[in-house]
Amino acid sequence: MQQKQLDSDEPGDGPVSDHDEPGDGPVTDHVDRVLALWAKEAPQLDLTTVAVIARLGRVRAYVDRGLDEVLGEYGLTRQSWDVLACLRRVGRPYRLTPTDLYQAVMRTSGAITHTLHGLEYAGLVSRVPNTDDRRSTHVELTDAGRELLSRIGPEHLANERRMLAALTPDQQTTLAGLLRTLLIAFEREHATPHSPTPGPRRRRTKSD
Repeated sequence: MQQKQLDSDEPGDGPVSDHDEPGDGPVTDHVDRVLALWAKEAPQLDLTTVAVIARLGRVRAYVDRGLDEVLGEYGLTRQSWDVLACLRRVGRPYRLTPTDLYQAVMRTSGAITHTLHGLEYAGLVSRVPNTDDRRSTHVELTDAGRELLSRIGPEHLANERRMLAALTPDQQTTLAGLLRTLLIAFEREHATPHSPTPGPRRRRTKSD
């Protein structure tokens, strides 16, 4: 049994209902039901990590959808919002190099290039000469970009609060601390999720 199958949180032997029937007892989530199936099918496996990783992935999907629903009303995506917010938070003159941007928003350089083209076409960013290096340019937030951020910002933050409403303020603080610990461990190994892995990776063999 391959670990990849487990991490996908899909048991592969039938559909998993995403809804509890009324009166069925304690409320469970999708991952609870997946783990229950695996417990019957392969009780010898320790699925503690799956309980965490699968939930992180599933929560991220809901968060992405929730953010995109609001940002999409303004013609933005999560990625384009991240770029605009990144330029705004560095302060005047609200400019960074494309390399600084893709490292800051944790996207690939190709994805950022595509996003910048769209934002530039919309008049939300512009490219200006890099006075320190004539071979490159800076990306600068325009007046229109700053105005749009000012309009969206309050609604965006309210949307985030709505998505976290199931947690008390203390629970949110605890969760933020746990995620910070996990993120620090990842960032010590790779500055961004897309950083190249140092050195060649050994291909696994059947004997591993």
